[in-house]
Formats: sequence, C-alpha cells, structure tokens
Amino acid sequence: MATVREIALERDPLVGPDPTWEALPAQARKQWIADIHDFPPPPMLLEMLARDLSIEYYNPRQLADQASRDPILAGRLLARANSAAFGLRKPLTSLRQAMIHLGFNLVRSTVLRHLVESSAVRLKGIVRAHMLNIQRSTDQGAVIAYNWSRVIKLAEPEEVATRCLLARLGAFLLARRFPQRIETYFAAGHEPQRLNFEANRFGVTSRSLTYKIAQDWNLPEQMQLKLFHLWTPLFADSKDAAGCVACAALALSFDPPRHMDDIQKWLSLRVHTRLRKNLESVRALRQLPSMLASEDYRREMATVAD
Repeated sequence: MATVREIALERDPLVGPDPTWEALPAQARKQWIADIHDFPPPPMLLEMLARDLSIEYYNPRQLADQASRDPILAGRLLARANSAAFGLRKPLTSLRQAMIHLGFNLVRSTVLRHLVESSAVRLKGIVRAHMLNIQRSTDQGAVIAYNWSRVIKLAEPEEVATRCLLARLGAFLLARRFPQRIETYFAAGHEPQRLNFEANRFGVTSRSLTYKIAQDWNLPEQMQLKLFHLWTPLFADSKDAAGCVACAALALSFDPPRHMDDIQKWLSLRVHTRLRKNLESVRALRQLPSMLASEDYRREMATVAD
C-alpha cells in the first residue's frame, strides 16, 4: 500500500493549519474509525470495482438489468430521463431507453449517488437535508468535471467525474457528528476556507476522512490516492490537468455557473488564487466559455439540480 504525505493548508490568521490524521489524539482516531466502520460500502459498488468504477464497461442492457433489481434506483433513472430539462413530448417508460437517453455521465452520477446514499442512510442520526446537500454538490461537481474535461480534451473525462462523485464521502461523517455546524461548511466561500473551517471546528478534514473511507471500502489504490490528492492544486503547483479540473469542479459544486455571466463571479468567489494559477498553467480556464455554452452542460446541470 502506497503511503501519502499530507500537504498542509495555507495558514489563515483566523483558523489553524490542517491537522494530519497521525496528529489526531489516539482516542479521536479511534472514534473516527468507528464512524467509518458504520459507513459500509454499497454492494454494487464493490462489483463495479473490478471494472475500475467505469460504467462504460456495461452495455445498456446489462446495466438496465442490474438497475432493475433495485426499484428505487430504476425509479431515479427514469425520473432523470423524464426531467423537464430534456423536454420530452412522451415520457420514457423503458429503463434501457432511459439510460441511452441520459448518456453515461448522468447514468454514472445517478447510479453512484444512489449507491453512496444507500450506505449513508445507515449512518444513524444524519440529517437527510444535509445528506442531500452533499449529494447534490457531488452531482453538480461531476457534471462540471466531465464537461470541462471533454472541452479541454482530457483522455478520461469519466474518471475525472468519478473522483468528484466520491470526493465528499468524509463530509457525510462530519454532517452526522456536527449537524449544527455543517451549514457553515456548506456556505464557505472557497475550498481552502471550507477545509480550514473543518480543521478548526471539527478537528479533522473531510479530505482525511474520505481517504480513510476509500481505504476501508478497499477502493482501487489508484483511486484512493487520487481522492487524497484531489485538493493538492489548492496548495501546491500542479501540471496535472485532470487533478486541477477535478479540484476546481468540487470547489465550484455548491454554486455552479449557469451561464457566461457567471464566469467572473465563479473565479473571484469560488476559485482560490493557487488553484486559478494552476488552471491557467494547464490551459483549462480559456475553455470555460465553450463549456458553459454547450447544450450538454446546461441540460445535465438542470437535470441534477432537480
């Protein structure tokens, strides 16, 4: 198993630095590990691990057969396919047709969201509204990541989107343990501020918890490392275009842009200085207008926002 080294948060005069997992008191680590064990991996996700979490390995008939065994998942796929964003004249009733109509990006986000939620509901005490807020942000982050990756022609936009769909697993545990404080977490301006808030108020960050959950779930080692390092472009120079896009997509996921006029607000309020420089260095920023103007992006964002 590869080991990772924590990258410390930039110091902020109002909050403290990011506490590493190893720096936590032994009793605190023990309590968080118990919480992680309360958050079991969804069975279908384990099956997908053999396929590197890539839904593209399934053909529509296979995936429809798989999804039809779960009435709630089937209902969610049909509901998304019949979303007003698609403007269908006649509702779709075939699950296979619904999946083809949605496209693999929306199918992936719907399936993974359902799988994660099926495990999160077993976390007794978590407020449903908080759980849905986290899920909505990851859905929106995946839409941004996938479409942005395609516009700048990254090799695997699906993998970048999958990182976003799994990146906030640790936030579920924070939301359960600190229900009164999590609203401030949701409202934080940009991701370093959000992580610093976690470090200061919770004593641990969702970044560390997500990595520990990924280990506990036995996700592929490469995905574990990608989830841990997802926030690296916030604090260090990076030439990894996929990592920069995934990081920015999550940073923007609570307040996604809807149209061209949002770009400057997006960059000034949600994208931290170091991250913006990294996006510029990998030539990702210049493609934002093309992404926002695309019909696929608009339709997918409207669908996951329902």
